[in-house]
Amino acid sequence: MRKTESYRRQHDDLLQVAGEISRKLDAQKLSRDATEVRSLLSKLLGKLNVHLAAEDRALYPRLLNAGDPQAKSLAEKYISDMGGIAQTVKSYSQKWPSPVAIQKDAPSFVSETKSLFGALSKRIERENNELYNYVDKM
Repeated sequence: MRKTESYRRQHDDLLQVAGEISRKLDAQKLSRDATEVRSLLSKLLGKLNVHLAAEDRALYPRLLNAGDPQAKSLAEKYISDMGGIAQTVKSYSQKWPSPVAIQKDAPSFVSETKSLFGALSKRIERENNELYNYVDKM
């Protein structure tokens, strides 16, 4: 089993829930009822917070303290990059705290959700292909 298997499974879970939400991104329908999407969004954000905490507590410290300049550099790069994404997620979550907030401006919610999911998807792909592959070889 790969060292990063649990992180990769978390990524799969995140992408699965994001996919469920994406299939429901219809502004017209969301303007009438956004309860299910908001519930799924809460599920996604919860999973994302658990994943980020696991990386912060275990993965990044391991890389930073590995005594390997490349590992340290890679960790620093991902930590720095994640700060921007984490702030975007926080702002997004605060803007869309309830089904009512989504219903009031469903077109903006749809647009912002697609943008956020695109950024998360790219981040996950980079982590899986670069960061986790490196860790698995350590």
